[in-house]
Amino acid sequence: MTTGQSPFRLLSDGTAKASQRWPGLGLIPISERPVEGFYLETTHRGLTLQHAGTTDNNNGLCLDMCADDIQRRLDSGRQSPLAKAMGLRRHPEPHVLDTTCGLGRDSATLAGLGCTVTALERHPVLFALLDDALARARTDGPAWIARWQALRHQDALAWLGNASAGLFDVIYIDPMFAAPRRKARPQKALAWLNELVGEDTDAAALLSLARMRAARQVVVKQHARAQPLAPADRQVQAKAVRFDIYLCG
Repeated sequence: MTTGQSPFRLLSDGTAKASQRWPGLGLIPISERPVEGFYLETTHRGLTLQHAGTTDNNNGLCLDMCADDIQRRLDSGRQSPLAKAMGLRRHPEPHVLDTTCGLGRDSATLAGLGCTVTALERHPVLFALLDDALARARTDGPAWIARWQALRHQDALAWLGNASAGLFDVIYIDPMFAAPRRKARPQKALAWLNELVGEDTDAAALLSLARMRAARQVVVKQHARAQPLAPADRQVQAKAVRFDIYLCG
């Protein structure tokens, strides 16, 4: 956490229904908009992350598993770098564990491409946003959302430490790192994610454990110019990112 402010505040309408949905996340109901820092708000779109330092016309960050950017990823099918890294041409319906779910885009894409997905997210605010988005998608979304079978509020290192080997064909890791220097400003969602969560300092340890648990392979998503967490068996390059693949078994 890098902001110095509590991100667990929830702008309440007086009913406290939203905080009751996630009793273990430490959401603190408030009745007025704060003057600084992150807070959550229930809007007509769904649970939304807001920042007090933004302008009045800012819409905040509300996750949507049926958004256009996810559909564009699905339109690429199994020719996309993510699908190639997962080996979907040879293994079209793997059981995938997404250990660092984040904004949920990759988990949604994998479910849409035929994978059975279990996702972990340890940050309470991100978990609440994801859980709310999944609930909306399961009510009004496409049939493939059913393949995203589970979302758990868990630290991946602790959870995998108690998991049996071979439960998942592929374990996917998309760690948060300080981005290499870039000319363009990052989009709001990624900038807020970085500010809210900070860097994942335990990514190398997670990779080591994942390699002992995956049945077939571990896939790590990195910036295209980043150093690998460990020497990879092979790599799939995309424009801005790279997938490092570690074979198991």
